[in-house]
Parts: sequence; C-alpha cells; structure tokens
Amino acid sequence: MYAICHLSIVPLREESSHKSEQISQLLYGELCFIIKQEGGWYYIRTDYDNYEGWVDSKQLTPISDAMYEESKKILPRYASDMVDYVQISDKQYDLLPICIGATVSNAPLLGHLFEGEVQHKVLRKNIIEIASKYLNTPYIWGGKSPFGIDSSGFVQMVYKLIGIKIPRDVSEQCEVIEKNIDSLEDTEIGDLLFFNNSAGRIAHVGIIIQRGFIIHAYGSVRIDRIESEGICDIETGKITHKLRFIRRILDDDEKKYC
Repeated sequence: MYAICHLSIVPLREESSHKSEQISQLLYGELCFIIKQEGGWYYIRTDYDNYEGWVDSKQLTPISDAMYEESKKILPRYASDMVDYVQISDKQYDLLPICIGATVSNAPLLGHLFEGEVQHKVLRKNIIEIASKYLNTPYIWGGKSPFGIDSSGFVQMVYKLIGIKIPRDVSEQCEVIEKNIDSLEDTEIGDLLFFNNSAGRIAHVGIIIQRGFIIHAYGSVRIDRIESEGICDIETGKITHKLRFIRRILDDDEKKYC
C-alpha cells in the first residue's frame, strides 16, 4: 500500500515511538510504500530514495496503487521557496506551510492546487543560488528542510532541486558518485567534498560553491574555506574536518553554462 505526506515536514524515526531518533524526514507531497503497520505507526520505504523508517500513521494519507502509478507519469515539480498555503479551489485557500523541496506536482493527489514558484531542472550555475536558500539553517540530525538539516540531507536537497537524485546518507553518496577529482585546484562549482571523522570514517559532505570555498551543514548551513587538509573554520582558522576525497556529479558538458 502506498501513502503520501500531507503535512509540511514529518519525521522518519528509527523506531515506532515519538521518543525515537529522527533519521530523516518526509516533506509535503512525498510518496512512500507502507511495508507494515504496528499500532499507530507505519514502517515505510520512501519512494524518492528508498529510505526506511517509522512514521506516525496520522501524518500520512494512504493512496491506491492506481493513484500512485498515475503520479509516476507526472514530471516531478518541487517548491523552490517557502509558501504558507495550499489552494483547495479557485477561491479557497488553506494555511499549510510548504518548504523548499516539497513535491508540489503531487498536490492533486491531496485535492490541492499549487500556483507558487517551482524549481525545474537547472544547471551548475544555479547551484549557488539554490544552496544559498539554506544558509543559516540550523543543523538537525535527519533534517531535510530550511528549519533544520544535516550535511548529507543538505547535499541531497540541493541536487534534488536541479533534478539529480542521490542517496540520503553520506556513506551511500560517496559510493554512487564515482568520478574522482585529484586536487582542489581542479574543482568546479557543485563538486562534492567528503570528510573523515576522528575514527577515520566518512561522516561529512559539502559542496564547492567557489574555488577555495565550501557550503556545508555544520552547526548551521555556512560557508567556510577549504584547504588541502580540510575545512578551515572561517571564524577561528582551525581545521574542523579532514578532507578524504573530492567527487564530481555533474557532467563536464555543463561547464559551458557556468
């Protein structure tokens, strides 16, 4: 059975409890597959990135297989800014904050219309504009919205808004993006930089927005300098993350648009 998220932001939890850790989020209009139900909870798999976890059943609306299949025929459209309403009819509106990255192409499944600005597939030159919309967003583990986001969620959402699908977790992101860049001098806007934690495990990711500068979620979404050793806190001058490697996700053909 399939379902759609009818609320602005819904936590995806590790266990079926509101006290359980948030591991990701569903945004308005996102689809998922209900694997099982226990009490008032659904164990689901997200349609966008196949992420699994528990959601309060009151925060999802089940839909038929036919409605799901119909939605897959529609070109995805994502909200490119914050809006505070959904349209019920030509003259009626309902208060419902919708954040950047919400899947507004699925609004008709909920009986809603949407006339706000949407983001279509764009090119490398737009990455700075999109990433900057999240500046000063507080770091929240499992977050995917401008109200709270983690490093891999930030990278996933920026690329979602330019029409490129990548996994949710940093460990999977570095596995599926295989094109290595040898040095910082060869980086381009949009390249992803992966970093080790103190245990030597890849645990952080950010985006090059200008040669020598990275935007990433660390305390908040912020811009810092990037050096050969790693991220240099622009305020303290200290290295906060050790650079592991650089990967390129955008095709070189797109450089001509920069």
